Parts: sequence; structure tokens; C-alpha cells
Amino acid sequence: CIHTYLCARVWEAQKQMENGNIDLVFEELKRIGQCTSRSQFTSEWLGREESYYRSIQSKGLKPSVEARVNLVAKLRSLGMNFSRSEYPSLVKIGNTYLKLYGECLDALLNSAQSDAVKLDCGEGELIQ
Repeated sequence: CIHTYLCARVWEAQKQMENGNIDLVFEELKRIGQCTSRSQFTSEWLGREESYYRSIQSKGLKPSVEARVNLVAKLRSLGMNFSRSEYPSLVKIGNTYLKLYGECLDALLNSAQSDAVKLDCGEGELIQ
């Protein structure tokens, strides 16, 4: 059935995007000197225990919604503050944060939409 095929493709694409998105953010923050390790990224950016990011990577799991929301909130908050700075180097970092914020927010919203599609495809349960 084409409906089942499309549901499977949407779910797979979303899974890759969610996992890759967090990895890309970590690598970009590391590249611009705002993060030095997975442990630091986990505690300071995802709001989780230091081993969380390494653990989900090794198990092939996606980050929790709470961790992704923490990341989006921090990127937005710091991005807004830094982009208003009088120092060009901080403005540049702030603009990078806001770019990452937009990408992560899109992934988070797409994830919510994908979850709705999975429910529509009969692959999940509605929790009330």
C-alpha cells in the first residue's frame, strides 16, 4: 500500500534528521570553540547527565524531546543576546546560534508532525 510506504519513508527520514541534527550542532559548537567535549555539550546544552549523549549515540537512540527542547531554548536565548552585542565576534557567534536554533526547531517540529503521521499510520498509541 502506498500509504504504508510513505509512512515508512517519512519515519526513516525523520529519524536520520533528528539524530544527525544533534550531531551537527555538537560539531558546529565544537568548531567555533563553544563546546569542547560530548560531556560538556550534554550537561550545558542538552541539560542532561554528562554520559547521556555518548549513551544515546552508542545505542543508536534519538535524543529525548526534553533534551532537544533544552538545546533549542539555549540556542535561541544565547543567540538573541549575543547577536545584540556591540562586539562583532559575539554577534557572529550569536548569528551561528540563531541559525542552529532554526534548524533544530524545524527538526523538532517535523518530529512532532512525524509522530502524528505514525499515529495516523497505526504505528503508535495515543496517550491521553
